[in-house]
Amino acid sequence: MALIRIAEWPHPIEAGRHRILEAALDAGVPFPHGCGSGECGGCKSQLLEGEVVCDSYSPDALSAQERTQGLILACRSRPVTDVTVRWLSAVAPLPMVKLDLKVAAIDRPTSDVVVLSLALGAGQKFEFRAGQFAKLRFGKLPARSYSMANMPGQDPLVFHIRVLPDGRVSGPVSRDLRVGHTVEVRGPFGEACWDGVKPAPLLLLAGGTGLAPILSVLDTALRDGHPAHQIHVYHGVRTEADLYAREEMQQRVRERGIRFVPVLAEGTRTQDRNGHLHEALARDFADFSGARIFVAGPPPMVDAVIDLAVNRGADPDHISADAFVAAAPEKRSLWERITGWGTLD
Repeated sequence: MALIRIAEWPHPIEAGRHRILEAALDAGVPFPHGCGSGECGGCKSQLLEGEVVCDSYSPDALSAQERTQGLILACRSRPVTDVTVRWLSAVAPLPMVKLDLKVAAIDRPTSDVVVLSLALGAGQKFEFRAGQFAKLRFGKLPARSYSMANMPGQDPLVFHIRVLPDGRVSGPVSRDLRVGHTVEVRGPFGEACWDGVKPAPLLLLAGGTGLAPILSVLDTALRDGHPAHQIHVYHGVRTEADLYAREEMQQRVRERGIRFVPVLAEGTRTQDRNGHLHEALARDFADFSGARIFVAGPPPMVDAVIDLAVNRGADPDHISADAFVAAAPEKRSLWERITGWGTLD
C-alpha cells in the first residue's frame, strides 16, 4: 500500500485508494484546501518524490506550466507509488478539531438564507482565523462547507447558509433543523484569511452569503485597529430583498465609519448601485495598487473581481479569494463515500 509523506507532518499516512487530500484529512492532517473538487487551487502542492495520477480539474486551479514544474492538486491526485509532497500555503495551519455543537439560534432574514448559531460547550474550543470555514454535518446528511461569520474567539459560531431550491442539505436544514439539535463541526480550513495587514485600503467584497467570511474579516480588522475610513465593503446580490444583512452593515457604518456599498444585479433603486459588483468596483477605483483585497462568493464574481484588480495594478499576493463552488453530483460521490466531506450546497 502506498504511503504519503507530507513535509509539514511528522508521520507518513497510508493512501489506500484515496486521493492525497482525502487520505490526509481522514488521518487528521490539517492539509490546506478549499473546494476539494479541483476548482480553486487551495490544495496546490509540490510533488517532491513519487508518482501520482490526476483526476480532472480546472486549468484555472493548476496551469499546464505549473504541472510541468511538479505542482499538483492534492484533491485530484492519487498516489501510484510512495509519494512525498509539500503544501504551498505560507500560513501555518491551525490544529483541526471535530466538535459536536448545539444549535443556539436559527434566524431566517430572507426566504433563502439561514443564519445558524452553534454554541460551544464547556471546555470546547474552536480556533480559526477570520475568513476561514468549517465543514458541518447535519445528522446523516452529507457534510457541507460554510464560513464563520463571527470573529475568532467569539461564542457562538455563526454561519450563513444559502437555501437552494433543490439543495440536498440546505433544504432539509431550512425545514427541519431546530434549536437544541446537534451539528458536527470540523475545521478550520481555508487560506483566504485575515493576516493583520498594515494600514492600507482594505476592500472586502462579497457575493450573496459570501458576506459571512467578509464579516469575520471586517470585525477582526476593526478589532485589530485597522483604520475604518480605509475599509470598503461591497455586497453584491440579485435584488434589494437579498440584502439580508443591510441593517447590520449600516450599524457598522454609523458606529465605526466604514464604507458600505450594496450592489443590486437586478435592482433599480437609485440609492443603491445597480449592475454587477465588479462593475461598481471598476467605477470607484482606477488603481488597486497597494490595496488588500478579500473576495468571497460565486466563482464568476470572484474571477471578475480578480481580473479587474490585477489589470489595474493589484498585487496578486494581496488578493485573498474564496470562491463558493457548488456541489455537483459527479464530484461528490467518491469524496463523500471516502471522507464524508463535501462542498457547499
